[in-house]
Order: sequence, then structure tokens, then C-alpha cells
Amino acid sequence: MRVSWMTASAIAWMVVFGTVGCGPGNQRRAVDHLTRGQFLLDQGQLEAALAELEKAIRLNPELASAYANIGDVYRKSGDHEKARRAYEVACRIAPYEFRPHYNLGVTYQLLASAAKAFDESQRYLRKAVHAYLRAVVLKPRDFDTNLNLSACYFQLGKYDMAEQYCQVAVYIDPDSAQAYSNLGIIYDSQNRLWEAVKAYKMSLEIEVHQPELLLNLGSTYLRMGPRGRVRSALAAFKLAAVQAPNNSAAWEYVGLCRYRLREYDKALEAYEKAVSLDPESPSIQRALGVSCMTLFLLNPKSEDYHSRALSAWSRSLSLEPDQEDLLHLVRKYTPAVTGPEL
Repeated sequence: MRVSWMTASAIAWMVVFGTVGCGPGNQRRAVDHLTRGQFLLDQGQLEAALAELEKAIRLNPELASAYANIGDVYRKSGDHEKARRAYEVACRIAPYEFRPHYNLGVTYQLLASAAKAFDESQRYLRKAVHAYLRAVVLKPRDFDTNLNLSACYFQLGKYDMAEQYCQVAVYIDPDSAQAYSNLGIIYDSQNRLWEAVKAYKMSLEIEVHQPELLLNLGSTYLRMGPRGRVRSALAAFKLAAVQAPNNSAAWEYVGLCRYRLREYDKALEAYEKAVSLDPESPSIQRALGVSCMTLFLLNPKSEDYHSRALSAWSRSLSLEPDQEDLLHLVRKYTPAVTGPEL
């Protein structure tokens, strides 16, 4: 039997599963188990698929496809660490196969998302970049690889590289709303606001129903110039509220724009809607109080606005006590308590 090179990881898998060699007969049997394992995997029968794939490895410990499929089994079952190990063996046995490298990158991204510590997350993201770079060399025009690679670079704070690969993704699929949306976020993070707006609008032309993107677009408009482009922002936030009527952030932003436009009654209505959706938000309670107090100051006879403002501010402070400026406002507008006359 001819023995070819073997990685340490592959040897580790052999220790776990055992091996009986790889003669012609075993090779055929290994392929049979691999085929059955792939079929069971496609059917969602993960445990049965894993058993077949392990049998394939015992018969042929250099069967890269078996390791790649084992990685798929573990990734689908949520065990990303075992998936990573399987994909890494597949990549070492078959260094010119695209799919294992791509899936390894995806798995590292999942591990980064699940990491509790920032440093650990960054380490996984760097490993994901390494895997995706290998995959993109093997298949340069793969849309998902370029888009995911861009996302990893963005999370690592390397915006120039994130932009480069996102632009490639846009070139590969100019009808992808996601690619334009990601490009807008990259521009936004670099304070390239007009370019961000353009990218967001391109995304919306492809897919209109994107409430989260509309929130990004509105926020970008508010950052433009000393006073922002408030009416443009309001239009974006109103559409977001229509598309996602239970999104408290959309209504909160509508209230903010209405307030900046001095439409105080409409601002109050928007904040009331936001509070009804998220009564535990200190920022919404604070803004509701500001709107009520503004209306009271404009019409001092409306005592109800005064009491509502203090009530909302008190609620905001109970949710987030560290608001010294708000505490000052509460003290300023709380009536002084005087004793009875003698």
C-alpha cells in the first residue's frame, strides 16, 4: 500500500475513528459510505450522515470530501469548533479545493460572532480572512467569498480592504441589494456621507423593503452639515416606520426629526408610539419628557404636559441613572415644596 503525506490533524482523526488501510476495495467502499453520508446530510439526518462519513474516513483517511462533509454536519448541528477542525483537515489534504476553504472562513466568522471576548473575536476574524483569501484565490469571482471577506475586514477596522472586496462583490453581482448596503455602511464609517447615501439608494432601488437600511440612511442624512438634512432624514425614517411599524427606533427617529422641525405635537405623537413599543428605553422616555416640557413651556397653562414630562424623565433616570444633565432638568422644573403659612 502506498503511503502519502499525512497531516497531524488527519492523524488525530484516524486515532479517533481508526483506519483499516486504503486498498482498491476499501477505496470503493469508502466512496460508497461517502455517497450515503452526503445523501443523509442533504436529507438533514445528521447523526446517520456522520456515522457514514466516519466509516469513509476509516477506509480512506485522505478522503478530503468526507472531512468537508463532516464539517458541514457539525456546522449544521451548531458545533462550530468541531466543524473548524474538520474543515482544516479537508483544506490540508486538498489545498486546491475551494469549498472547504470557504466553509472554514464561514465557520471562523461564526466563532467570532459567538466569542465573548473582543480579542478572541478579532483572532477568529483574522483566521476567517486567511481562509477567505485562499478561497478567493481559488475562485476569484465568487460573490459570497468577496462579500464575507469584506465584512471580516470591516469588523477588523480595515475599511480600505473592506471597500476593495465589497466593490468586487458589487461588480460580480450588481443586482445585490446586500452588497450596496454593505458598501454604504463602509463609506458611512469613513464619514464619506454622500457616497454612503448613494450606495444606500442603489440598494433601495433593488430592494425597497429594508427598514434597517432606511434607518442607516436617515441617520446619515442627520449627520450632513451643521443642521443635517432633516426633511430627507424624516422621509427615510417615516418609510422605515411604515415598513416596520413595531420598530421603536424608527418612531424615535421620526420624533427626533419632528422636534428639530419644531413640529412638537407630531414629535410627541411619534415618541408616544415609540414608548408604547419599548417602554424600557431610557432614551425614548427622555425624549418624550423633552417634548412634553417644550409643549408646557409654550403653553404654561397645560399642566398635564408638565407632569408628564417629569414622569417620563423620572422613568428614564430609573432605567439609566447616570444622566447628570437630565437630573439637573428634573430639579430645575420640579416645583419647590413650601410649608404651610403660620
